[in-house]
Amino acid sequence: RSRARARASNDAADRSRVPNLAHVLAVTALAVVVALYVRAGSAHGRVTRPTPIIFATKGTERMTTSASASLGSHPASRKLTVENLILGCSPLAGIYASSTPERATATVRTALEAGFTRFDTAPHYGLGLSERRLGDALRECGADMSTTRVYTKVGRVMKPTHTVTDAEKRGGKVEWGNVPGDPGCIFPDAPVDVLPVLDYTGPGFRRSHDDSLQRMCIERVDGLRIHDAEDEARYAEAVNGGGVAELVKLREAGFINEVSLGMNDAYFVQRMLHDNPAGTFDSVMMAGSWNLLDQDGGDVLLECQRRGVKVHNAGIFASGLLVGGSHYKYGPAPPEIVERTERWKALAAKYDVPLPAVAIAFACAPSVVDGCAVGVKSPDEVTQNVAWLSDANAVPMQLWEDAKSSGLLAEGVPVPGGV
Repeated sequence: RSRARARASNDAADRSRVPNLAHVLAVTALAVVVALYVRAGSAHGRVTRPTPIIFATKGTERMTTSASASLGSHPASRKLTVENLILGCSPLAGIYASSTPERATATVRTALEAGFTRFDTAPHYGLGLSERRLGDALRECGADMSTTRVYTKVGRVMKPTHTVTDAEKRGGKVEWGNVPGDPGCIFPDAPVDVLPVLDYTGPGFRRSHDDSLQRMCIERVDGLRIHDAEDEARYAEAVNGGGVAELVKLREAGFINEVSLGMNDAYFVQRMLHDNPAGTFDSVMMAGSWNLLDQDGGDVLLECQRRGVKVHNAGIFASGLLVGGSHYKYGPAPPEIVERTERWKALAAKYDVPLPAVAIAFACAPSVVDGCAVGVKSPDEVTQNVAWLSDANAVPMQLWEDAKSSGLLAEGVPVPGGV
């Protein structure tokens, strides 16, 4: 802090820097106003879509978060193990490129041998194909289902094409963008005789659960996540149409252990937590909102910490950008994100640790994070992620200090050891 005061004094003495200082003060004042407004909305039982609060950092970089300063972090003595990872199974269905059942089985076999016990899938992934391949692989590999925990999702019912009504087709219930032949479909191996029908009602969730068990040929799943309830119609149907209540009933009856969420938009996650009684949700899987490049999920993590809800952090490699990819949030990475990624690469290289290892260490750091999902499509990728996990335990404290002093992370963001 004394160094910060000295810098502020020097800036004040230098007239050429006065406008910059004024800008920082103005932004800080605006941040305080926004924070008070958002808190006021929450205090009256409302959750408004938050305007990200900007923390000024060195140079022109900015980081958005609003409550990360209060987030706890795991102790420096903790060592990450495979138990801290969740195998993301969407690639088993051949995401973006065709794959095979044999490759899926080999991938799951390698994961089981490495010690993975948690697997996350969804009907959405390849119109049920990910679930089928995961179930087949677990059975062929002789997985111990008493210790293997499978999570799947609800919100889309896979219906044989000939059973889908005209009303469902015309009424916006069919998710055509996920159907083979549509330019937006990212699962080329998905079946052509099935249509994904949006259904967030209690009966819809019940049918989706039953269908998933049949596709995977397993007796139970550990948790069900409400998937992508991220527009007003889906959200209202889940909350007011009996969807959430149905999952609570399944948990009370012993059919599942966890009622969960699986979403990308932190705003709707926050609303779901606020609009349901305490104890409704056991865990939240939030994708792409807490990684080295994006901490927009800070408010959600804080709320989960307050409520005792576990967080399963997904999208920890920022759509693959942190492991050498070129896309970010379903599109080409913008120049400022590419530039920030390059700075992270340089910092990781300075301390001779792989950037993906730094990404894993950061994503697992908040104490509310119970596990991080890694999507893999081959045995080699499983092995690589396990190696990065080992390297994550060797990330030096000085790297995090440099990240904060250089503006790559804001001061209040939790990192391993609470630096």
